[in-house]
Amino acid sequence: MEAEIIQKAGLSAPQAKTYLALIQNGTLTPARIAEITGEKRANTYALLEKLEKIGLIRGVDAKKATYEAVHPSNLEILAEKRRRAVAKNEQELKANISTLTDIFYAHNEMPGSKTLSGLDGVKEIYMDILRTGKDVYLIRTLADKVLNEKDAWWHRYRNQLAKTNIHTYAITPDTRNAREHMASGRDKEVNFHRTLMPKDAYSAPMALQIYGNKVAMICFGETQMSTIITSPVIAGAMEQIFKMLQDYWIKTYPQAN
Repeated sequence: MEAEIIQKAGLSAPQAKTYLALIQNGTLTPARIAEITGEKRANTYALLEKLEKIGLIRGVDAKKATYEAVHPSNLEILAEKRRRAVAKNEQELKANISTLTDIFYAHNEMPGSKTLSGLDGVKEIYMDILRTGKDVYLIRTLADKVLNEKDAWWHRYRNQLAKTNIHTYAITPDTRNAREHMASGRDKEVNFHRTLMPKDAYSAPMALQIYGNKVAMICFGETQMSTIITSPVIAGAMEQIFKMLQDYWIKTYPQAN
């Protein structure tokens, strides 16, 4: 029972038994500890070395090679350190999972998908674009007004695109706001290359983002829902379709000077 409690601090079963033996019996030699725990003597030396390193035991007499336990409150300190390490590792994993996913799908034809909900899910798409670091091909919808361009996070996203030299090639409805962005140079500042289409040409409440090996579909209905499909084949096909549409509107619809 006590050994199981000690293990919750992140210790292995043999480490926990060794530490418990010292708590229950006071100062002991490695040989005596091996007798109590049933571990081999060679393994006991390794266990003692590890426990001393993490601050749970200390040597008492170097000549006699005896050890004693440090106060059990150190288990709480150890558990907290382990918790912080796990949290840090989780953050680093999340930040780099896109790279591993790209490598996987570069060598596997089977597409993968992930669905996200709510406005936070929509924002995650944009964060994934930054992590992927590839140019974006965007078909925009007027329904994306839920993304308030006055929000601080939106400005940070657009500015980060420019800093990381990610370019967005977009087909957008012809609105006064769109033409103002083109005329003012704001589009150029954030590497946004805009092709205009008639305002009523595309009425679906879904934006399409193509970047790297990914296609993101963002639905701006009453409930926001986003899906990322990871597939070099699908992303490549959608990019070709985007460029055909872009070429069509450039040739058939008046663009801003």
